[in-house]
Amino acid sequence: MSVIVNTDWQSEPEIFIGTITSLTEIPTENKLPVLELTIENSFETYQVVMFQPHSELQLTEIPDLAVQLVLWKGKPGAAVSRSDSVILLDSPYTLLHLPESKLHYPDIPLDIEQFIEDCPQQALIEFVRRVLGRPSVGLRFMNAPMLERGYQTPGSLALHSLDVAMRSFDACHGFTEEERWQTAIAGLLQGVGRIELEGAAQTDPFKVVLKTLDMLSKELDWLKETNREAARMIQLVITSMHRIGKYDQPHPSAMTVQMAHIITDHLRSERVNPATRYRTDSSSSPFTL
Repeated sequence: MSVIVNTDWQSEPEIFIGTITSLTEIPTENKLPVLELTIENSFETYQVVMFQPHSELQLTEIPDLAVQLVLWKGKPGAAVSRSDSVILLDSPYTLLHLPESKLHYPDIPLDIEQFIEDCPQQALIEFVRRVLGRPSVGLRFMNAPMLERGYQTPGSLALHSLDVAMRSFDACHGFTEEERWQTAIAGLLQGVGRIELEGAAQTDPFKVVLKTLDMLSKELDWLKETNREAARMIQLVITSMHRIGKYDQPHPSAMTVQMAHIITDHLRSERVNPATRYRTDSSSSPFTL
């Protein structure tokens, strides 16, 4: 089966990776409906008419994943596609498939990408992208407030977590490069569980830890297959976060992330845009512990 495309467009098909934000079925005389959908990433938005040539390749609901499509573009912002060109990405190539219009601070995905891009452990980079690349997690995490005093602004949870990750990396003197990154990634994701909690539970460290580990369990199992030690370290650090303020910590990495959390909270009035200050050299960092 072939799709007839308006030849006046003079366009070659292009690959587009983004997030589907709306999807509507258009009934047809055939058994398979045509779809109207909106797909968006950090740079572009398209209204797409999608043909579904095969029953086993139907797209029936909005995927909670990055989506790769083949688009035949028409007038600005319009395109057609086919459901047999759809690829759902468990491990997206970046976090830039998240839709700009759905983010309070549209630069947050880029800030996180700039921070993790120098990590020498590809599995850790993929781990972050697998967790935050799911729109149901990434968008809520990047739009959520911290709810502690001074952190009421939407997006402050992600900004705080990224700052904790940067400070944790900078503070890990005497650690191997692998250990520094494992500590930093744990610092970045240690507050993810807040997005599933309500009211006072969002500021209860013990409840946050339990919910975070629950939300990360699938991706931690995936990470264990490629880097068991990294998965163990991330789980250890996050598990220790409910002991913030206590000084009998069992591992230096856990203490480092906790201290970075406390310092970031204390210096919240001195926040800077993470896009202009991501991972500094530890020898010159003013935040070295």
